[in-house]
Amino acid sequence: MITMGRTLPSFRLACMAEELRWCGFRSNLDKDDRAKFDEMFSASRLYNSASSNSARPIVIHCILMSIILHHFKQLMGLMKKNSSNIVDNKQYQTNRLDS
Repeated sequence: MITMGRTLPSFRLACMAEELRWCGFRSNLDKDDRAKFDEMFSASRLYNSASSNSARPIVIHCILMSIILHHFKQLMGLMKKNSSNIVDNKQYQTNRLDS
């Protein structure tokens, strides 16, 4: 008898299993760090679709890349906002000196 179906678990289930593997690490973090750790793992779920299509057999690689991408996007947004604030501040100072 030949069985047809998935040879690997879905990526979402594989991520949940990977998160459970980090349970020991998580339990040794203080309460605030545990919340941040949970938040970090949650960010990786935003990219489950892309990760499941990446054909990478080591799930933690996809999780880590998703977290890195999410943090990179946040950093770029902060840098853009900060550079905009610097320009606005310089224009304010220039206008103030001209008055």
